[in-house]
Amino acid sequence: MKSLLALAAAFAVTTFGSLHAQQQIQLKLGDVDVKQPVFDAQKTPNFQAGDVKNKDIPNPRDWLEIEVEFEVKGPKDAVVKDLLFRYYVGFRDTTGTPRVLSGDVKHINMVTGEKFFSAAYVAPNTLGEITGDFRRFQPNSVEAVGVEVYYNGVIVGGTTTKGKFWEAISPQPGVLGKADTPFALLWIDRYAEVEKSSR
Repeated sequence: MKSLLALAAAFAVTTFGSLHAQQQIQLKLGDVDVKQPVFDAQKTPNFQAGDVKNKDIPNPRDWLEIEVEFEVKGPKDAVVKDLLFRYYVGFRDTTGTPRVLSGDVKHINMVTGEKFFSAAYVAPNTLGEITGDFRRFQPNSVEAVGVEVYYNGVIVGGTTTKGKFWEAISPQPGVLGKADTPFALLWIDRYAEVEKSSR
């Protein structure tokens, strides 16, 4: 009888823990702590594959890589089903006109209290079109970077290097999630999981 009661108690604890992890977490502004963005030029990765002839790539191109560290506050070990990270990058083009690029990255299944990273990229052709240099990208061409984090359509966190610069200029598409770049298979365990595209 005692073993039966112990088994029932263990089952109740396991079920409660599972329900706790799956419950709908309520987040408010400030519950997602996002550190300052870090950005730099990153060369297109050169992968090696079997059964094909290797080809020399004399001039690998430069991408802009943006990374932020973040943590979700909430009940211990609760799982946040998804967070939408909206990235903004400010430049001045060759005419001196301000330009802002934007794009979304949707992360899924984050445990509260753990440290995660999110990354986004701007492609070489896009950088060349803005800066006029299609060969090399200088990170100092970036004037500002910002991130807004949304949960159920509500802003719950964010960070910026220069105020909400994107509100003064209409953003254009151009920021890509890591999954949509050649970096998709790299550093997988460093970054929060990204929702797969349905296309």
